[in-house]
Amino acid sequence: MGIDLKELIEKVIRAVAEERNLRLPALDDKTEIVDELGFKSLTVAALIANLEEVVGVDPFQDEDVMITDIRTIKDFREVYERCLARSR
Repeated sequence: MGIDLKELIEKVIRAVAEERNLRLPALDDKTEIVDELGFKSLTVAALIANLEEVVGVDPFQDEDVMITDIRTIKDFREVYERCLARSR
């Protein structure tokens, strides 16, 4: 899969924020999804649903992955990277 996962995740974050009229700061690996972006639970759910649609995997169906452990953009990227590696 020849995608830049970080770029893809940031693109989906921007799309979800735009749908909800949220202003975003500059995004980087350390950006916190809830604390810095202001994403609430429904917004995080929309982010996950959109990522599943775009990436084609749902890492949160695995019982070892808890959404509450995901705080930053880097955390999202790492979870999706592991899931994609397992699905190959």
